[in-house]
Amino acid sequence: MADVVQYKLERMLPELDDLEKRGLFSRQEIAEIVKQRRKFEYRLKRPSPLKQDFVAYIDYEKSLDSLRLLRKKAQMKTTGDRKLKKSVSDYAGVSRIIEIYRLATTRFKGDIELWFQYLEFCRERRNGRMKKALAQVIRFHPKVPGVWIYAAAWEFDNNLNAAAARALMHSGLRACPTSEDLWVEYLRMELTYLNKLKARKVVLGEDEGTLARSGKSAKEEQWRDENKELFIVLDDKREEDKLFNLHDGDSKEKLDLFREQGLSVLQTVYGGSIKALPSSFSLRTKFLDILEATDLGHSEDMRNEMLADMKRDFSKEPKYWDWLARQEVIDLNNPETTEAMTADQLSRAIQVYEEGLKIVPSASLFDCYAKFLMDVIHFKNKGSQSSELFSTASHVMDPISHLLVVYEKAETMGCITEDLACQHVSFLLQLGKVDEAKTLAEKLCSGKFSEAVQLWALRFSIEMRFIQKNCTPNKAALSSIFEPLRSVLLKLPILEAETIWLMALKYFSTHKKFFDKLVETSISLLAKDGGSDDGFSLSTTIVNFVLQRDGLGSARELYKRFLALPHPGLSLYRNCIELELNLASSGDKISLGNVRKLFETALTTYDQDVRLWQDYYNMEVKMGTSETAAAVHWRARKTLKKSISLLPSLDM
Repeated sequence: MADVVQYKLERMLPELDDLEKRGLFSRQEIAEIVKQRRKFEYRLKRPSPLKQDFVAYIDYEKSLDSLRLLRKKAQMKTTGDRKLKKSVSDYAGVSRIIEIYRLATTRFKGDIELWFQYLEFCRERRNGRMKKALAQVIRFHPKVPGVWIYAAAWEFDNNLNAAAARALMHSGLRACPTSEDLWVEYLRMELTYLNKLKARKVVLGEDEGTLARSGKSAKEEQWRDENKELFIVLDDKREEDKLFNLHDGDSKEKLDLFREQGLSVLQTVYGGSIKALPSSFSLRTKFLDILEATDLGHSEDMRNEMLADMKRDFSKEPKYWDWLARQEVIDLNNPETTEAMTADQLSRAIQVYEEGLKIVPSASLFDCYAKFLMDVIHFKNKGSQSSELFSTASHVMDPISHLLVVYEKAETMGCITEDLACQHVSFLLQLGKVDEAKTLAEKLCSGKFSEAVQLWALRFSIEMRFIQKNCTPNKAALSSIFEPLRSVLLKLPILEAETIWLMALKYFSTHKKFFDKLVETSISLLAKDGGSDDGFSLSTTIVNFVLQRDGLGSARELYKRFLALPHPGLSLYRNCIELELNLASSGDKISLGNVRKLFETALTTYDQDVRLWQDYYNMEVKMGTSETAAAVHWRARKTLKKSISLLPSLDM
């Protein structure tokens, strides 16, 4: 291994001599470079080199080459020689990085990220290894669509070889026929190629315009026509068109061959894609976006055909109706904003949703319907002229009142979900209708959603707000909400009802009678289900509440009750140990004894928990004696046979 590394370093001598001769690096810097390269080369020659070894070597060489370029530019600026002849040091750095990438990809053939870094470096430096690297990555990863797209883009953009790019795309589509990105990028490439051909015709004076739609709106065109005297006319376009038509003899109705060819390409690719991916809705929408952004012949007919196919294939899916409705309120000439939304457009969108509900009466469509109306309301409140947009709308077209109707309709049709129910209640609260929200929450919680955690949490917060607003909390008012809440807590698993437990404990912590009932409820549930080893621990939470409210004595009595239950949970043990440790650190010997008892009790159940043994040992090191610490360490080594290396040594 040493001979190979020495041989590689000796081959670097011409490059290093050139760097010193040119004055780019001093002798001390070159010695440091050799030292670093020797270290990296030894790492790469290990029996099992890591990916990080290759990456670190590459990063170092890139930084070194960047420094060389900076110093070379500074030297050229100082000497005034702008055409400095290139030498071996100008090529050696890039060649070495390429070689390291080659070794890395040979070692880690399956790392696609590393392959793309390799390709990107070759592309940036315009290195001749690019073609060979692309062939290798295609051979090793033929099922990765991004590889084919990258290779085709390189041929199309860098080599200007449309035929090779097309052949790569065809091979990619045969290897990955179900890739949406491949189909979309293939269509874009073909249309871009046609647009380039058309642009060439325009430059030669044989054609005009491009396949891309103009970004100018109708108002801009009208203003330009009205103020045409402000612009310098370089040529009389209309006169040229007239002369050209007379010379050519063709009519003005002549179809553009490029636009027709573009339409033919789109139809072909579209037909092949829907055969390969008949159930992909997003692919259809992407093709429609491309069609809208491109000026093709008979594009309106093609658009209608694509919409008809989408309705035929996706009319039973809510996402189709949601997409179709949102198309009604989007200005297709300016898709970045929805400033062109009017009451008529909103009305058409609502009609689309209503039609969809007749075909697909589902909860997901109601959810999309509600989110759409919420977006409209947000837009209405955000815009400064929102009142003008909806001033002509009737009661049905008012998005706020219509959203309430949608929520009620979902409940009537039996399509309401817990999420929709929470949205309905929350929306009423936003409108300031607290009484209606309270009534609705009670109705929903007593019916279909009697065990819905989110809805119960929302109802509890409304009830607490209602009680505090209308009267001082008394026993009758608190009982009216406590009993239903306690009944639902007894039905739900503790982990699912975490939110309700936290809200109830926080609110009733100042009401001893109700808090004690919650404690008894928790004990009965924990006796049945057991505690938690990680995550939310109900017993730990209650002990912390009692500690803050009544002090250590009450908390100690309570955690002893919890620990007496079957399987109290590791989280409770850790919390109690931490609680007693805080007192033991101040010199309380009783607390130190309690800590040892807690550790011993916990280890009877969790004797394979390495962290628990570590905490026990560290506690004895800090607060016990060397004998007790050594005893704990010996027991841990004896118990943890497979995880013995994770234990701290006795030298700590």
